[in-house]
Amino acid sequence: MSFFERLRALAKERDTMLCVGLDPDPERIAGGAAGALRHCQEIVRQTQEQVCCYKPNSAFWEQYGPDGWKALLELRTLAPETPFLFDGKRGDMGNTMRAYAITVFRTLDMDAATVNPYLGADSLEEFTRYEDRGVYVLCRSSNPGATDLQHLDASGRPLYARVAELAGRLNTHSNVGLVVGATAPNEIADVRRASPLPFLIPGIGAQGGDLEGSVRAAWNGDPASCLVSASRSVLFTEKPSREAARLKDAINAVVGALR
Repeated sequence: MSFFERLRALAKERDTMLCVGLDPDPERIAGGAAGALRHCQEIVRQTQEQVCCYKPNSAFWEQYGPDGWKALLELRTLAPETPFLFDGKRGDMGNTMRAYAITVFRTLDMDAATVNPYLGADSLEEFTRYEDRGVYVLCRSSNPGATDLQHLDASGRPLYARVAELAGRLNTHSNVGLVVGATAPNEIADVRRASPLPFLIPGIGAQGGDLEGSVRAAWNGDPASCLVSASRSVLFTEKPSREAARLKDAINAVVGALR
């Protein structure tokens, strides 16, 4: 099965579109890489039935050095039935991008990845050629500085809209999605009007994203259409299972109203 086929099946089976980010912080988790691994293993143990995907951000594991990579590899084996989305936002020249893709999809055995579109189609194709893996193209990010470049006029349309068009052209294997941040539900709606691709929606929780507005803007009937991601709000709460369940129910309530 392809990544999006697996994601849809698990979203239906567990009745959830929640993705939990696994981003350890050494200032909040003691014990180095081993402590980070133990903490995230407990997060997975508590939340697995509430999610359809996990999203480790590479930077939070790289900061521990070689031990961080080993810990991430071990964490990956803990929940083999749940897809892992490697959030590295890779983007480079073709041969370098090819090496990145090998690292993510073969060495780390991740099911999907985020990529940066700045270098264009030939760069992204080094990831999209892996037909059974998912590739989420950074489109409209959730940070305040997103407007610096992503909203620039590009022949009458904002640049993020042109990125969505590019991603659509690259979707020849039905394995491409878009990253659109929950802090900008109006832009999510704009992208959705132009693109049927699956969305990854980060920014819920600590970043203050608009869950209801984002889901309303993104949902198009496809169980993979709005994968909503929360990280710190689940990772560092006293009861991760309770917070994950709350978010799952909140997402489902919006979708239920739309149905």
